[in-house]
Amino acid sequence: MLVGGSVAMAAAGQILIKVGLLGKGRLGLLALHWPLSLPWGVVIGLCVYGVGTLLWFAAVAQKNISYLYPLAASNYVLLGLLGHYLLHESMGPGRWTGITVMAAGIALLSKTDRGMVR
Repeated sequence: MLVGGSVAMAAAGQILIKVGLLGKGRLGLLALHWPLSLPWGVVIGLCVYGVGTLLWFAAVAQKNISYLYPLAASNYVLLGLLGHYLLHESMGPGRWTGITVMAAGIALLSKTDRGMVR
């Protein structure tokens, strides 16, 4: 459950960051005016992403990292789908095939032992 929340929050944060940057063009002197030069969507996206990171910490404390990291790859699948359906990004057959293969691998992995820390 923690991994699912972490992945969902990370994906939502990435989408919010992307939406916040759309149409922005350049970020200007980001290092000099950091809080003022970022659009609100980026700031909110970073906060959401941060919550996902905290959930990830909690998951890592409870499960084996060798089990969790491949599950975290579901973020790539989710972002590919969100990018296509929400942001109308084009996806060719190669990307669809890659997403399908990754999703199948993640499904197989989730059927293994639950990765409890020993």
